[in-house]
Amino acid sequence: MGFMRDHRDGVRAVREFAEARGWTLITSAEEHRALLERLHGEPFHPQLPEPTPYYVPGRRRHRLFHVMRGAHRAGSAVVFLYTAEQEILDDGFGRRGRESSSYWIAALVDLPARVPRLQLTPRTAMLPPRPGITTADPRIDERFHVHTTDPAWASRAVSALAPMLLQGTGRAWRASGTSIVTWEWIRARPPGIPLDRVDATLDELAGIADGISRPPDRSGPR
Repeated sequence: MGFMRDHRDGVRAVREFAEARGWTLITSAEEHRALLERLHGEPFHPQLPEPTPYYVPGRRRHRLFHVMRGAHRAGSAVVFLYTAEQEILDDGFGRRGRESSSYWIAALVDLPARVPRLQLTPRTAMLPPRPGITTADPRIDERFHVHTTDPAWASRAVSALAPMLLQGTGRAWRASGTSIVTWEWIRARPPGIPLDRVDATLDELAGIADGISRPPDRSGPR
Protein backbone atom coordinates (compact mmCIF):
# COMPACT_ATOMS: atom_id res chain seq x y z
CA MET A 1 0.00 0.00 0.00
CA GLY A 2 2.82 2.41 0.83
CA PHE A 3 4.45 1.86 -2.57
CA MET A 4 1.19 2.51 -4.44
CA ARG A 5 0.48 5.62 -2.39
CA ASP A 6 3.99 6.96 -3.06
CA HIS A 7 3.52 6.22 -6.77
CA ARG A 8 0.18 8.07 -6.90
CA ASP A 9 1.66 11.02 -5.02
CA GLY A 10 4.59 11.10 -7.44
CA VAL A 11 2.31 11.08 -10.49
CA ARG A 12 0.21 13.89 -9.05
CA ALA A 13 3.28 15.98 -8.17
CA VAL A 14 4.69 15.63 -11.69
CA ARG A 15 1.35 16.56 -13.25
CA GLU A 16 1.06 19.66 -11.07
CA PHE A 17 4.67 20.62 -11.79
CA ALA A 18 4.07 20.38 -15.55
CA GLU A 19 0.77 22.25 -15.42
CA ALA A 20 2.29 25.09 -13.40
CA ARG A 21 4.83 25.65 -16.20
CA GLY A 22 2.50 25.07 -19.12
CA TRP A 23 4.46 21.93 -20.03
CA THR A 24 3.05 18.86 -21.77
CA LEU A 25 3.14 15.28 -20.48
CA ILE A 26 4.22 12.94 -23.29
CA THR A 27 2.79 9.41 -23.10
CA SER A 28 3.26 8.12 -26.66
CA ALA A 29 5.61 5.12 -26.85
CA GLU A 30 6.66 6.24 -30.33
CA GLU A 31 7.68 9.67 -29.03
CA HIS A 32 9.55 8.00 -26.17
CA ARG A 33 11.58 5.89 -28.63
CA ALA A 34 12.32 8.95 -30.78
CA LEU A 35 13.53 10.82 -27.71
CA LEU A 36 15.91 8.01 -26.72
CA GLU A 37 17.37 7.96 -30.22
CA ARG A 38 17.81 11.73 -30.30
CA LEU A 39 19.65 11.68 -26.97
CA HIS A 40 21.77 8.70 -28.06
CA GLY A 41 24.50 7.71 -25.60
CA GLU A 42 24.77 7.19 -21.85
CA PRO A 43 22.82 6.16 -19.88
CA PHE A 44 20.43 4.95 -22.59
CA HIS A 45 23.01 3.25 -24.82
CA PRO A 46 26.05 2.55 -22.59
CA GLN A 47 29.19 0.88 -23.79
CA LEU A 48 28.89 -2.58 -22.27
CA PRO A 49 31.83 -4.90 -21.67
CA GLU A 50 32.59 -7.04 -24.68
CA PRO A 51 30.95 -10.49 -24.47
CA THR A 52 33.43 -13.06 -23.24
CA PRO A 53 33.18 -16.69 -22.13
CA TYR A 54 32.84 -15.21 -18.64
CA TYR A 55 30.27 -12.43 -19.20
CA VAL A 56 27.46 -12.54 -21.76
CA PRO A 57 24.95 -9.65 -21.78
CA GLY A 58 21.50 -10.08 -23.31
CA ARG A 59 18.76 -7.69 -24.28
CA ARG A 60 18.51 -4.19 -22.79
CA ARG A 61 15.02 -2.85 -22.14
CA HIS A 62 14.11 0.82 -21.73
CA ARG A 63 11.19 2.43 -19.94
CA LEU A 64 10.37 6.13 -19.66
CA PHE A 65 8.06 7.68 -17.08
CA HIS A 66 6.78 11.18 -16.29
CA VAL A 67 8.04 12.63 -19.59
CA MET A 68 7.52 16.40 -19.53
CA ARG A 69 8.30 18.81 -22.33
CA GLY A 70 7.97 22.58 -22.48
CA ALA A 71 9.68 25.93 -22.89
CA HIS A 72 12.77 26.88 -20.92
CA ARG A 73 14.41 30.23 -21.56
CA ALA A 74 14.60 30.54 -25.35
CA GLY A 75 14.53 26.81 -26.04
CA SER A 76 12.72 23.57 -25.21
CA ALA A 77 13.27 21.33 -22.20
CA VAL A 78 12.54 17.66 -21.62
CA VAL A 79 12.57 16.06 -18.17
CA PHE A 80 11.78 12.42 -17.42
CA LEU A 81 12.47 9.33 -15.38
CA TYR A 82 14.37 6.54 -17.16
CA THR A 83 14.67 2.91 -16.10
CA ALA A 84 16.87 0.32 -17.81
CA GLU A 85 16.82 -3.43 -17.38
CA GLN A 86 19.88 -5.31 -18.62
CA GLU A 87 19.50 -9.04 -19.13
CA ILE A 88 22.56 -11.10 -18.14
CA LEU A 89 22.77 -14.44 -19.94
CA ASP A 90 25.90 -15.44 -18.01
CA ASP A 91 27.50 -13.38 -15.25
CA GLY A 92 30.75 -15.32 -15.42
CA PHE A 93 29.64 -17.85 -12.80
CA GLY A 94 27.00 -19.60 -14.89
CA ARG A 95 24.14 -17.52 -13.50
CA ARG A 96 21.42 -15.71 -15.43
CA GLY A 97 19.60 -12.64 -14.20
CA ARG A 98 18.79 -8.96 -14.68
CA GLU A 99 20.28 -5.70 -13.51
CA SER A 100 18.00 -2.69 -13.14
CA SER A 101 18.95 0.95 -12.77
CA SER A 102 17.01 4.22 -12.75
CA TYR A 103 18.03 7.77 -13.64
CA TRP A 104 16.34 11.10 -13.76
CA ILE A 105 17.04 12.96 -16.97
CA ALA A 106 16.98 16.62 -17.91
CA ALA A 107 17.69 17.85 -21.42
CA LEU A 108 17.55 20.95 -23.56
CA VAL A 109 16.70 20.33 -27.18
CA ASP A 110 16.64 22.59 -30.22
CA LEU A 111 19.86 24.43 -29.31
CA PRO A 112 20.56 27.55 -31.38
CA ALA A 113 23.53 25.98 -33.19
CA ARG A 114 24.74 22.46 -33.94
CA VAL A 115 27.76 21.34 -31.94
CA PRO A 116 30.10 18.34 -32.18
CA ARG A 117 29.56 15.52 -29.72
CA LEU A 118 31.06 16.43 -26.35
CA GLN A 119 30.59 14.48 -23.12
CA LEU A 120 31.88 15.21 -19.62
CA THR A 121 31.58 12.66 -16.83
CA PRO A 122 32.99 13.00 -13.30
CA ARG A 123 36.13 11.03 -12.58
CA THR A 124 35.52 8.11 -10.25
CA ALA A 125 37.40 4.99 -9.27
CA MET A 126 35.75 3.23 -12.23
CA LEU A 127 37.53 3.85 -15.52
CA PRO A 128 35.48 4.68 -18.64
CA PRO A 129 35.25 2.07 -21.43
CA ARG A 130 37.60 4.15 -23.57
CA PRO A 131 40.07 6.92 -22.72
CA GLY A 132 39.08 10.55 -23.15
CA ILE A 133 41.05 13.53 -24.39
CA THR A 134 43.36 15.89 -22.55
CA THR A 135 42.12 19.48 -22.63
CA ALA A 136 44.00 22.74 -22.33
CA ASP A 137 42.95 23.04 -18.68
CA PRO A 138 44.44 20.50 -16.24
CA ARG A 139 41.81 21.40 -13.63
CA ILE A 140 39.13 20.06 -15.97
CA ASP A 141 41.17 16.93 -16.70
CA GLU A 142 41.55 16.23 -12.97
CA ARG A 143 37.80 16.39 -12.39
CA PHE A 144 36.23 15.02 -15.58
CA HIS A 145 36.60 12.47 -18.33
CA VAL A 146 36.13 14.32 -21.63
CA HIS A 147 35.02 12.49 -24.77
CA THR A 148 34.38 14.17 -28.09
CA THR A 149 34.34 13.84 -31.86
CA ASP A 150 36.30 17.12 -32.26
CA PRO A 151 39.17 17.30 -29.75
CA ALA A 152 40.50 20.72 -30.81
CA TRP A 153 37.08 22.38 -30.59
CA ALA A 154 36.20 20.57 -27.36
CA SER A 155 39.42 21.61 -25.65
CA ARG A 156 38.73 25.28 -26.42
CA ALA A 157 35.06 25.03 -25.48
CA VAL A 158 35.69 23.25 -22.18
CA SER A 159 38.53 25.61 -21.23
CA ALA A 160 36.28 28.61 -21.84
CA LEU A 161 33.63 27.04 -19.61
CA ALA A 162 36.11 26.10 -16.87
CA PRO A 163 34.95 28.66 -14.27
CA MET A 164 31.35 27.48 -14.61
CA LEU A 165 32.21 23.78 -14.69
CA LEU A 166 34.57 23.91 -11.72
CA GLN A 167 32.12 25.87 -9.57
CA GLY A 168 29.10 23.83 -10.67
CA THR A 169 27.67 20.57 -9.44
CA GLY A 170 30.12 18.39 -11.36
CA ARG A 171 27.27 16.55 -13.06
CA ALA A 172 27.63 14.37 -16.15
CA TRP A 173 26.39 15.90 -19.39
CA ARG A 174 26.58 15.38 -23.13
CA ALA A 175 25.99 17.76 -26.02
CA SER A 176 25.52 16.58 -29.59
CA GLY A 177 23.90 18.20 -32.61
CA THR A 178 21.20 20.47 -31.20
CA SER A 179 20.66 18.79 -27.82
CA ILE A 180 22.34 18.72 -24.42
CA VAL A 181 21.42 16.20 -21.74
CA THR A 182 22.36 15.40 -18.15
CA TRP A 183 21.56 12.31 -16.11
CA GLU A 184 21.77 11.23 -12.50
CA TRP A 185 21.41 7.80 -10.96
CA ILE A 186 18.53 7.48 -8.48
CA ARG A 187 19.19 5.58 -5.27
CA ALA A 188 15.74 6.05 -3.74
CA ARG A 189 12.99 3.47 -4.13
CA PRO A 190 10.55 3.97 -5.67
CA PRO A 191 12.55 6.22 -8.01
CA GLY A 192 11.27 9.70 -8.75
CA ILE A 193 12.24 13.04 -10.28
CA PRO A 194 13.59 15.53 -7.70
CA LEU A 195 11.24 18.30 -8.84
CA ASP A 196 12.83 20.84 -6.51
CA ARG A 197 16.10 20.55 -8.50
CA VAL A 198 14.74 20.63 -12.05
CA ASP A 199 14.89 24.41 -12.56
CA ALA A 200 18.45 24.74 -11.26
CA THR A 201 19.57 21.78 -13.38
CA LEU A 202 18.06 23.22 -16.56
CA ASP A 203 19.58 26.63 -15.79
CA GLU A 204 23.00 24.99 -15.44
CA LEU A 205 22.52 23.14 -18.74
CA ALA A 206 21.41 26.36 -20.42
CA GLY A 207 24.58 28.12 -19.25
CA ILE A 208 26.73 25.32 -20.68
CA ALA A 209 24.71 25.31 -23.90
CA ASP A 210 25.14 29.06 -24.32
CA GLY A 211 28.89 28.67 -23.96
CA ILE A 212 29.38 25.81 -26.41
CA SER A 213 26.91 27.19 -28.97
CA ARG A 214 28.95 30.32 -29.55
CA PRO A 215 31.07 30.38 -32.73
CA PRO A 216 34.40 28.70 -31.88
CA ASP A 217 37.46 30.84 -31.45
CA ARG A 218 39.93 29.51 -34.02
CA SER A 219 42.69 31.91 -33.09
CA GLY A 220 44.12 29.77 -30.31
CA PRO A 221 46.20 31.11 -27.43
CA ARG A 222 48.00 34.42 -27.89
